[in-house]
Amino acid sequence: MSGAENGGLNYGENRLYNNPFDTDTESELVEGSEYGSSDDPDEFQPDDIQENLHNGVEENNAGVAENNAGVAENNAGVAENMDYDDGVPHEMEFEPVIPGAQMTRDQAILILAAYSLRHHMTSVAMQDLLSFLKLLQPGALPSTKFLFDKELDKIENSRYIFCCLKCGARVPDGSTHCVVDECRHEFNKKKSLCKGNFCIYIPIVQQLKDFFENHEYTTFPKNHKKETDYLSHVCNSDYYLKQLREGKISQDDFTLIFNVDGVPLFSASKASMTPIQCALLEVKNTRSHVFMCGMWFGAEKPNIDVLLEPFVDECCTLSETGVQWTNSLGVQVVTKVHPFVCTSDAVARPVLRNCQQFNGYFGCDWCLQRGRYVPKGGGNVMCYPYQTDVVRRVKEGYEQDALRAVREGNLVNGVKGPSLLSLLPTFDIVESFVPDYMHSVLLGVIRFLVNLWLDSKSGGKAYHIDHDDLAKVNRRLLKIKAPSGIARAPRSLEERKHWKATEWRNFLLYYSIPVLTGVLPRPHIQHLFLLSNSINLLLQDKIPRDSLVNIDLALCKFVIGMEDLYGEENCTFNVHQLTHLVGSVRNYGPISNVSAFMFESNNGRLKKMVSGTHHIPSQIAGKFILWRNLPVMAKKCQIQQARITVLNLYEHLLTTKRKVRISVHINDGSVALGRPKTRDLDAGELLALDTLFGVIDVRIHKVDFYKKVLFDGIVYQSSSYCAGYKRDNSVVLTNNGTYGRITEMVVVEVCICGNELCECDPQPECIVFLKELTVRSSRLFTDRQVGITKSRFPATVTETNRTIAFRLSDVHRKCVLMRIVPSLYAAPIIKTEEGD
Repeated sequence: MSGAENGGLNYGENRLYNNPFDTDTESELVEGSEYGSSDDPDEFQPDDIQENLHNGVEENNAGVAENNAGVAENNAGVAENMDYDDGVPHEMEFEPVIPGAQMTRDQAILILAAYSLRHHMTSVAMQDLLSFLKLLQPGALPSTKFLFDKELDKIENSRYIFCCLKCGARVPDGSTHCVVDECRHEFNKKKSLCKGNFCIYIPIVQQLKDFFENHEYTTFPKNHKKETDYLSHVCNSDYYLKQLREGKISQDDFTLIFNVDGVPLFSASKASMTPIQCALLEVKNTRSHVFMCGMWFGAEKPNIDVLLEPFVDECCTLSETGVQWTNSLGVQVVTKVHPFVCTSDAVARPVLRNCQQFNGYFGCDWCLQRGRYVPKGGGNVMCYPYQTDVVRRVKEGYEQDALRAVREGNLVNGVKGPSLLSLLPTFDIVESFVPDYMHSVLLGVIRFLVNLWLDSKSGGKAYHIDHDDLAKVNRRLLKIKAPSGIARAPRSLEERKHWKATEWRNFLLYYSIPVLTGVLPRPHIQHLFLLSNSINLLLQDKIPRDSLVNIDLALCKFVIGMEDLYGEENCTFNVHQLTHLVGSVRNYGPISNVSAFMFESNNGRLKKMVSGTHHIPSQIAGKFILWRNLPVMAKKCQIQQARITVLNLYEHLLTTKRKVRISVHINDGSVALGRPKTRDLDAGELLALDTLFGVIDVRIHKVDFYKKVLFDGIVYQSSSYCAGYKRDNSVVLTNNGTYGRITEMVVVEVCICGNELCECDPQPECIVFLKELTVRSSRLFTDRQVGITKSRFPATVTETNRTIAFRLSDVHRKCVLMRIVPSLYAAPIIKTEEGD
């Protein structure tokens, strides 16, 4: 049944696909099928129901299908396995894994591999499943886990590098004892595999070859001839353009961002892993394509030189000779890949640079501020009060300090000695490290401030939040209905110990100013606003270059204010890092480009690959390689040409997104969800349409009302629909700066020709009706000293009854609407590629 026949509009049959293992909760998978005939139109349907819509075969009859395949099913199999060459269909080779099956043997193995990863199966569970399948059809599939693994395409040449369990020195391959004369401890490989103190290295070159050949990706444009007025991605950043102009990298090259950070594996054990992860900076949505090329495992801190040595060697080769791969035209291509940026927290960074930790003198990675110890509590803490005459570190100075430190046997300006990372071409040992805002700002400064406000030791101080005020703040937080673009709903500050980095980000960017107004003193709110506004601006997808001076001034003023409002002892290293944040943005673009979010998210995925307490690195490495290799296997078994039921199942195993059953695709790129309703437009809506189209008495051919619409991967909902839910997707900011609340979303066919005998065939488009929210000025959110004359982070707004019409494509962002009596605030959501 078509959409038109079912009372709706059928405007296209595009099918939306998602990234493998993507857990983004904002977008919904939408089938391009036409309307069904039953069920709640707004209910999300599981994939098996979706399959029935496509193939028309009831799954309950699967038990008898093997004996009753029939001519119809065979014909369907032939029809579904047709390929086209110059417009002429021909039958593809299709050999089912068993008679009557809908997939080939290779496709069945692919499905099993994806199934094992989706459900984190142990080796025992996989063996039991294979044994069960063997009983159903002997010989059809591998009968043991060993045989199943042999069927998989795996990246070869991964190798183990062991260290002495006593002194930590590297043990050469084939050696039976530690090579250090003072140690000579006996080496036992089996014992080391159980206890740890070793690393496993997976060559990145094969992973890159696999990525270039088998993954679909798009890259940011490169233009080395001139600087743009905006910083939007790494390819138009200062350091990147400098490397292009100097010929150190070329237009066709790629650059790597990498991360090294420890991850605890078990709460009741000291065992941890330290992976080396990297991603390509030029690739859009790069968080979906994270590579792991090395991993340390053990109860002790890693021998960093042992972990980094193979990575540095391979990166040098990639930078000089590149990786050879075959493109879709069968042409051999050589692509050079250069190590470019390292993002790590303040604990791992000095280890990688072979420098003093932040709690020692000259502990800053980017300047030569000495720091000083001041009393706090019962001891002393290292603090970094703001200074204007600080000398910045440079690569040449670091190298000189490293050589001098080796000669003298002492630290020089906080440098202990050379780092292996200094050998990397195109990598600056100073500037290529960035102050990761996830650790320094979210898990650092804002969390530190909240704990300071709520600390009982702060009692009597102006900024202390007592029990009654805390209850007021919590009530305000819990009343906020965040849109679905914010993965985690607001939680009470009493649960802050369990907050994730994204929750601290949401608190800083959206909630903090409104919920703390009237609780914290005005100077402290204005001080917090400097940080909130600056981070908001540095997270924008386009940052005007001429705004960076004022943002830097605002952050410096915040650092100065820390000493004035909270005392010198609270000028922590995380606060000091704010003075280097704008420099990082100039070099590499918005701070989200080089944040550790994607690597921390992947750390969670790696931890889920552990299904037992033995041979943990082998478990993680094997499953990670299999996960990265699924597209290779899918291409080999031609999964895209498989029957729709098989393809749906494979896609279901690769995603946690839900599918909506009823959808209509509009020509303007929007997707209307659910069943439409029809009614006449009221006078206010007609007037709004006249204003939108610039024509009096717009002629409307057809109109359908929808409660939910998907556009550019974002779900919008009407205010009436959101009223009964915990999420509010109805408040938006348009491209011209208008705030509003969505009252209706309509798909209309409008004619503006003015001819009474109109025979036009107007194209449908999605129109949004808003109740305007007017912006009120607020002195609280201005600071002329640092150039903030008007801020909308957040905006103070007032509700009106004025109806405005906009095209859905003119909606800029969704907003968080917060009613903190007597004020109403709207905060636009930052759209980044960062994970949850």
